[in-house]
Amino acid sequence: MPSCDDIAAAWLSGTDFAGDRDAVDLLSRAISPQEFAINRESLPVTAAADPTTAEAILELLRRHQVPTIAAIRTLTAQNDMRREAERIERLGRRAQRSIDDFGRVLATLADAHWRAHGTGPTRRDVLSSEQIMHLVQAKLGNIAPSAVKHLWLIERAQRAGWIASNADPGSLCAGRRFHASQYGNRVSLRPVNTIGTAIAAYIDDRIAENGVAPRWSTLTQELRDDRGRRIFHNTADARAQELWLSTAGWIEVRDGLLYPGRRGLRAIARQSRTRERDTVGSH
Repeated sequence: MPSCDDIAAAWLSGTDFAGDRDAVDLLSRAISPQEFAINRESLPVTAAADPTTAEAILELLRRHQVPTIAAIRTLTAQNDMRREAERIERLGRRAQRSIDDFGRVLATLADAHWRAHGTGPTRRDVLSSEQIMHLVQAKLGNIAPSAVKHLWLIERAQRAGWIASNADPGSLCAGRRFHASQYGNRVSLRPVNTIGTAIAAYIDDRIAENGVAPRWSTLTQELRDDRGRRIFHNTADARAQELWLSTAGWIEVRDGLLYPGRRGLRAIARQSRTRERDTVGSH
């Protein structure tokens, strides 16, 4: 009758651990733990016939761990979770290629919720909506509803300018792209951060020049992007975009007057430092 060491050595002979006495000892402890006065479930010799189990045994041996049944189950479960996480991450990158489709739906849902309730929907509500689940199915295939949040659709759509939100509950709202899309190229198509910075800088400059904060009507008439296009189609359009600009921290509105928000002030300061470096570098 072969010993557990012989059995372990025979199985490992066809692997990278052939002739490795330490690996043989670890596998022997799993095959016949009672020989080592350990009260635990024995590893059946036939277990290695399953490719997944065999790979788990080898991985545990590479870690210098005894490949017990419990350790194999734990490692297999961890590997399954890791593979699923990697799959969802790959799908998230695919979702980025369709982010305008996802962003348009998210913005539409958020805008409708604000109109109906005076507050934004929760992330869970929009991500589990029929519209988003249908789009996920069409663009990415089968994904468990509980895993959709790991696609980072909210964050990706926010970076793309379709929605805005902050840490406050109910803050999710339609963003710049949603509002500008109805006017085509009649308004600026510059990225959302460029738009936010331009608005905050304009407000800051008017306060510095006039000693008073501007109103939407003045800003709408005067402000253009770096290519000469209007930022807002009209004053009504500007007022409609007040929500996302405030939510994202680009502006603050007090008594109907406009002021740079915290994010806007940071962007202005960053812009000033860049100009100073450029000025110093040119001399």
